[in-house]
Amino acid sequence: MENSSNLKTEQTSIWQPLKIRNFRLLFIGEGVSLLGDQFYLVALPWLTLQITGSPLSLGGVLTAVAVPRAILMLIGGALSDRFSPRLIMIVTNVLRAGLTAILALLVMLQATELWHLYLLAISFGIVEGFFSPAAETIVPTLVPEKQLIASNVLGQSAMQLISLIGPALAGVLIAAMGVGIAFAIDAASFVVSTLALLLIRIKPIAEPSRLPAGSLEQSDTTDASSEPIGCPACAARASTQPSPEEAEPTFGGKMKTLMAGISEGLNYCWNNRSLRAVLIVLTLLNLLFVGPLQVGINALTYDRFSADPTALGIMISAWGAGGLMGTLTPQWLSRLPRLGILMLSLASIQAVGMMLLSVIPTVAIVSLVIAILGWCSSFFIVVATSWIQTITPLEILGRVMSVAMLSSLGIAPLSYALAGVVADASLLLLFGGAGGTMLVLIGLLALKPSIRAID
Repeated sequence: MENSSNLKTEQTSIWQPLKIRNFRLLFIGEGVSLLGDQFYLVALPWLTLQITGSPLSLGGVLTAVAVPRAILMLIGGALSDRFSPRLIMIVTNVLRAGLTAILALLVMLQATELWHLYLLAISFGIVEGFFSPAAETIVPTLVPEKQLIASNVLGQSAMQLISLIGPALAGVLIAAMGVGIAFAIDAASFVVSTLALLLIRIKPIAEPSRLPAGSLEQSDTTDASSEPIGCPACAARASTQPSPEEAEPTFGGKMKTLMAGISEGLNYCWNNRSLRAVLIVLTLLNLLFVGPLQVGINALTYDRFSADPTALGIMISAWGAGGLMGTLTPQWLSRLPRLGILMLSLASIQAVGMMLLSVIPTVAIVSLVIAILGWCSSFFIVVATSWIQTITPLEILGRVMSVAMLSSLGIAPLSYALAGVVADASLLLLFGGAGGTMLVLIGLLALKPSIRAID
């Protein structure tokens, strides 16, 4: 049986999307925002453990972010298809800047209490439920379909390079100046990202069928290519514009339309057998991976490495280093394995890595294992994201991507909560149990030809 994927990896130079002005602005703005996020990702768990000293409380705060994000993500995806992803990103960036600025002020005034962190976490989760689908939806509206893999490689590479530098820098800065400065830097990064989004130039719609239905804008891709943007599957559906004489829908009518849109996205994911199988498998694997890793690394720092913020920064940066290599790997390969085989192979490596984390005694070796985990994760994210963007009509892409994100972000609340409880009892049980269960699940899935054949 042919075990290579039909997804092409040499469609365009990795740098080609940067010739497109709008993509370039998005790339720069989101890059700055991602750098700020690294400070937040180190600072929030650290502040929680500083206040409480409890992995259980850390699991609770992370769950408080994840629950509203998961609940609202499908609505966020539907809104991204109906309205401008750019506009949604601008509004949510402004809200996130305000939230982190308030927390930075509270920390600097030494007035922070645990309930402040829960309130921030819930608020951030609500906002991210709308931001995340918009951020995933906007790229195919900025570049031609042949540049999707290069665009995703660039975006993921930037994210992982920043993940390599940012956490280590944040750890050193927190150790030297305190945790408040980390939140202030994150707030400033959202301001820069918002300015970049505001500079994206809007042009009249040339081909409505290649835009999300109801989108209010058309991106400018004429800087680098005169080709129409979007995927071939997108051209089959033309968006229907209401006539001027139609009455303005009532609130109830708008809600019915929104729910119908969400239902359409869910139906598409369920009726596409390959997509359905991938999302179900990823949900099960992420339940065993996301929470144990994020809660576990922070708890590991306190339990095994003398509560050193620099050690935490190094370990998170190792994830970024491995992730950077993982994002570049698809661009180096002329052919990719079938998606099903790739998914099971990379998950197997991650399962073994999780088990090793339960016993490794040094920061250096733990960081090496985490780097390998990051490589596996980013390699698969680039390939899977490009695969979904290629097979999905653009007018429902926001809804489909929001369902796809639920396979990791949606299961995160349960994963964080369980990981917090188990980590409070034993880190050996947390890492060893999660990795061992993953291996059993992967072995069972590998016996199914339909999973291995996903392409």
